[in-house]
Amino acid sequence: MRLLPSVLFVFLFTLVTYSVCQQNVADVVKKSSDAVVLIVISNSAGEETALGSGFLISGDGEIVTNHHVIKDAHSAIVKLSNGAFFPVSGVLADDSEKDLAIIKVNGKNLPFLSLAEVDKIQVGDHVVAIGSPLGLEGTVSDGVVSAVRDVNSKKWIQTTAPTSHGNSGGPLLDMSNHVVGVITAGVNPELGQNLNFAVPCNEVASLVVTAHQHAAPLASVADKTESTLSNGAVWTSLTSGRDITIRQDGDFLYMDWVNLSQQIKDAGGFSRSELKKGADGKWHGKNHAHLPCQYTRGLGAYARTVTNWCTREDDIEIDLLSDKRIEGISISWKKFDCRKCEAKEEESKSFTLIPK
Repeated sequence: MRLLPSVLFVFLFTLVTYSVCQQNVADVVKKSSDAVVLIVISNSAGEETALGSGFLISGDGEIVTNHHVIKDAHSAIVKLSNGAFFPVSGVLADDSEKDLAIIKVNGKNLPFLSLAEVDKIQVGDHVVAIGSPLGLEGTVSDGVVSAVRDVNSKKWIQTTAPTSHGNSGGPLLDMSNHVVGVITAGVNPELGQNLNFAVPCNEVASLVVTAHQHAAPLASVADKTESTLSNGAVWTSLTSGRDITIRQDGDFLYMDWVNLSQQIKDAGGFSRSELKKGADGKWHGKNHAHLPCQYTRGLGAYARTVTNWCTREDDIEIDLLSDKRIEGISISWKKFDCRKCEAKEEESKSFTLIPK
């Protein structure tokens, strides 16, 4: 019984600490969320094809988002948290290499966010992500800055703040309501928990300097990168580690798993996909595979390994196709019977590809 007061103190201290942390996040959200927007992308036929996030950086309607969000847009609508809608008048600046863009809507006295000083970002800093994953507007998550990485001479902020499809282009905020980065990429949670990435805010500041006074049509961005997937470049899967060549030919897309072992290739093994772009703006098709599958026959001293060549055909879908990032869903399975070449407990799994 003598331990009860100390235990109670620890419990109360934990609750107070947790409440303070939650209040800090709540304050950031209250002061910042009105400047975060949902971006609805449409094709030339006026059909909705994609959703993304963005945030205002000026009261007259300048909005930061990812290049890959608007890459295939022929028109777009921006929705604010208060329900107001604004058509996107065009693009002020675009950088496909850094996956950033600044688009423009015609507004006045709109809420906006300020950029942080990138040199002050430290590993372990508490950060908040706001966006519209899967179109769920105003979704909030928080975490810490896990690392600031230099990959291929480009800096990335790695964070544990969870993000999903649709968060792309949304702000990563510090606890002073300043934007430290632009959410760009997330890794499938089955490959690694809470691995998410943002473009540092200094890249946004650099892009603002180059912004045009007059907005260019949205379609001009799509035109610049229309043919970047036509040369059979090699991409890497963040979810499986496979190297895949991708070639676009009009409304058709061809994918080939290329880092199979030479022995499997010599024996006629392959894994290839053919997809066609649908009216919904997504790419639908089949993955065809002919690959070896090994199992053990017999017991004890009589056991031996048997290789059975299995041929499979499974559905595959790509929801996001840009020159810097590809996201989609394919059929996977938890168990596979190599004797019968039959999949068991099939499930749909998301995948992400980036240029190698």
